[in-house]
Amino acid sequence: MESVVRLEDVSVHYYTFTGVVKAVDRVTLDIPRGEFVSFVGESGSGKSTLALALLRLVPPPGRIVSGRIVFNGMDLLSLPEQKMRELRGKSISMVFQDPMTSLDPVRKVGEQIADVYIEHGVTTDMEEALKLAREALEMVGIPGDRVNYYPHQLSGGQRQRVLIAAAVALKPSLLIADEPTTALDVIVQAKIMDLLEDLMKELKMSVILITHDIALAAERSDRIAVMYAGRVVEYGPVDAIIENPLHPYTRGLLESAPDLWGEKRIKGIPGNPPDLRNPPRGCPFHPRCPRRFDPCDKDEPEYVKVDDRIVSCHLYTR
Repeated sequence: MESVVRLEDVSVHYYTFTGVVKAVDRVTLDIPRGEFVSFVGESGSGKSTLALALLRLVPPPGRIVSGRIVFNGMDLLSLPEQKMRELRGKSISMVFQDPMTSLDPVRKVGEQIADVYIEHGVTTDMEEALKLAREALEMVGIPGDRVNYYPHQLSGGQRQRVLIAAAVALKPSLLIADEPTTALDVIVQAKIMDLLEDLMKELKMSVILITHDIALAAERSDRIAVMYAGRVVEYGPVDAIIENPLHPYTRGLLESAPDLWGEKRIKGIPGNPPDLRNPPRGCPFHPRCPRRFDPCDKDEPEYVKVDDRIVSCHLYTR
């Protein structure tokens, strides 16, 4: 299995006045080339921080404190900033959560897409860049004449498509989509997800989806990485995880997701995620875990390979 990116022991800490927040804690995994991989978990589990680490855009007071991020054979954490600027938007792109805060409200959307071509040296002529922007908009299902529209003249779904058009303009190897459908209704959500899948196949790129919706991840992904308290607690093929979740947290997420017909009894996960400035000793999930036993509150579990996935749980280290 060829990887487009490999994370090796990656940790990201936020240094606050009230303590050090371990937002991402020693994450190791591979993202296969040409696959759709979802990172799922509750708010505050480290999903978005991990995505920003892939682009080396963790905002202060955050800092990537350890690890390697190997993308197409290059360790991104050792590259000079100028080289990272060349990679961002060209080889690795990101679609952010809220298009209204990601798009400049006083500039036409065509100009904002055209900036991608000019910044990366495809052309220095704005007219030529706008022509390419029209083609990019048409690729994501928006008429080319919308290059002259301002963001407020477009619907929420169209604004999200504009962001996707800018992100895939230079045909990246890896696209990161951070909660791209959160503020959209279910019909538009489905269309945006269909678009991402179509672009993945057409451009032969890998996609990382950041979401709290495990049902959405189950429907769309090739693989799922379940995050809790900054750690990936389970990672593997979507069918295996949905049909036979190994980690109690994964099982809890699945049991808390409603089904279409309402035949399943929804069960919440008791308690709250831990304070990452002072996480519990041992397994971070043990205070909420229905299957905890003696070592869970003393020793942090190591990663264990079980068939075709990895899991961090004492149930599989005995």
